[in-house]
Amino acid sequence: MKNSMLVTITTLQGSKQYTITELIKKFIIIFITFLIVIFISTFLFIKYLNNVIDEKNTQLLKSKKDITYIINQKSNLQTKLNILRQNISSLEETISQKEQLINEVNDKLEDIQRIIQFEPPTNITLPQKIDLTKIDVVDKKFVLQNIPNGSPIEFKGISSPFGWRIHPILHKKEFHPGIDLKAKLNTPVKATADGLVEYAGYHKRSGYGNLLIIDNNFGFKTLFGHLNKIVVKNGDFVKKGQIVAYTGNTGLSNGPHLHYEIRYIGMVLNPYNFIKWNLKDYNLIFEKEKKVNWQSLIQGIQSQKQLLSK
Repeated sequence: MKNSMLVTITTLQGSKQYTITELIKKFIIIFITFLIVIFISTFLFIKYLNNVIDEKNTQLLKSKKDITYIINQKSNLQTKLNILRQNISSLEETISQKEQLINEVNDKLEDIQRIIQFEPPTNITLPQKIDLTKIDVVDKKFVLQNIPNGSPIEFKGISSPFGWRIHPILHKKEFHPGIDLKAKLNTPVKATADGLVEYAGYHKRSGYGNLLIIDNNFGFKTLFGHLNKIVVKNGDFVKKGQIVAYTGNTGLSNGPHLHYEIRYIGMVLNPYNFIKWNLKDYNLIFEKEKKVNWQSLIQGIQSQKQLLSK
């Protein structure tokens, strides 16, 4: 054949003859087929990648929308929370103002009541006072067992007396309804008369801290404030001289001491007069404390004692 070269290829199966032109044609066909396969594969792969990218973009867009919604919700909740905080702050301020107003009114009412209570009873006459000196020793001891007398702790002096004063913590003028007895921390406190425990626990509003109230007989009550520890509980019966608590520094207090009060049918009495009251100076209380109708009270006590003895 003109312009062609014969090529013989010999193998174990035999010999074959090809011309150069045929080889070139077969090579071209194979090459073109390979290119077509590569092109189709690349096209399909690119299409697959595009689908994946579109799907990811769709998910990302949805996530962005979700994030935007969450941010908006968070912003709305934060705004509502700020409004609630402002309302709570306003309410707390209002409550604080109302509490302060109530406390001021209570203080004024208590001050008025105490001032009114300073007026001594007008029905005590000189013959009545003289009659009080005629009761026997047994009756005197019975009275001293049931009406507060003597010091609840070892007497070391008074750091703040009964009456008007400038409060050591609040720094304002107020009426001091008891006396502050000097004492070291954990000094034993004893009942000054028989009675029932009316209150034993922490009393925040009064500023007394740990407070013990004993309801003594015949209308008397004794109060012990700023205690470190109370060893009796509500409803307990206590005897005169029994240890009921230990001194402390709780509540509105500027140091360890004992706040001691004596009340009679709601009136506050000067505890110092009762601390000095004993069997030896028995008649002194009738001269010092004139807010109590001693004549009527002693006669009533004697009548009850006679009934008990029968």
